[in-house]
Amino acid sequence: MQNITPEPTDANIPDDLLKPEIFDPDKNSGTFSAGMNYSRALIELESGSTLTVRGSYATAISFYSWLKKRISSKYPVYDHISSRKTRRVLNETAGKILAGIKGHSIDLSGAPEIPWLKEFYPDNHDFLIPLTDLLGMNGAWQWYKNGVTYPVLEQKLHPFYGAYFPSRTGHLVMFDNWLSANLKKFSYALDIGTGCGVLSLIMAKHGIEKIHATDVNPNAVYSASLEFARIKMAERISVEKASLFGSAREVRGLVVFNPPWIPGKCMNMMDRGIYYEKGFFENFFREADKRMAPGSTLAIIFSSFAIEAGIAEFNPVEKFTGLNNCFILKQKNTGKVTERTGNSSRSWINRIREKEETELWILQKRGS
Repeated sequence: MQNITPEPTDANIPDDLLKPEIFDPDKNSGTFSAGMNYSRALIELESGSTLTVRGSYATAISFYSWLKKRISSKYPVYDHISSRKTRRVLNETAGKILAGIKGHSIDLSGAPEIPWLKEFYPDNHDFLIPLTDLLGMNGAWQWYKNGVTYPVLEQKLHPFYGAYFPSRTGHLVMFDNWLSANLKKFSYALDIGTGCGVLSLIMAKHGIEKIHATDVNPNAVYSASLEFARIKMAERISVEKASLFGSAREVRGLVVFNPPWIPGKCMNMMDRGIYYEKGFFENFFREADKRMAPGSTLAIIFSSFAIEAGIAEFNPVEKFTGLNNCFILKQKNTGKVTERTGNSSRSWINRIREKEETELWILQKRGS
């Protein structure tokens, strides 16, 4: 299958796309340049001032790297909760470091070109943008341009900015294996929270002819739409910006849901792919009961991460499956997590992953 990177233009970028906030170039801001004392600059940031980096991109990266180490030493990371706190402090502090944009290019020598600066802000030629957002945008551009390889697909995926895409593959392989071994063939499937669209593409690979994908994140909807169009799957896979089941009614076939795995407050749209808030699973199973036809199949991909990390007392899929007599548990597959990080400062993740298991729950809707 031909692998071509999709090429959006500012003409078809959706109006509701989530993108970084930008500021007027005349914003009252201090200046950070080579030779400025880092500690003094940090005092200004902590007092609420913003600093606009001048000079070179290397100067900006050097200061940001120093700031990360300084905050990590002040707020040491030893588990998930402390990790999230450290990230929050870093984002709040580093978010006050600004970079100038002129003619849709970063106004720093040696800076990379990011085409999204023009595509996201076609009517704004000169502006300021937080350095952290710029770094995030550049990283996302590299993933988008180069693509991401998954063992369950023949082609690379090109996740768009702000769309969730898996960094682990065990749960994808588990789902792929289940579809291969499943004797019941589905003609229709609903992919809830599609993200970059990887689960929809796995199902299409296994011959499911009609797939409907939903996601509340407009960037994910755009990302998946670009992906499906790029590989000529748009007629088989439709995408809807909606929460959970969206417009789907009386679903007959397969419903696939890879929900967030960690309880916690969502601070932004991307968090909604990682954290679930109180009432999330109650609401999902209530909707599943209403929207799914008797005999239909529900596949939920989950993980024991939160329990092993000590931030959850129970597995919500297990709890609400047990409480809800509308679904019959047909099968539960589990697998060990093989990925490990080589970053010594993140060794706490490895300790969790040694015990963590990914889970595939196969449920069937009871007859009326």
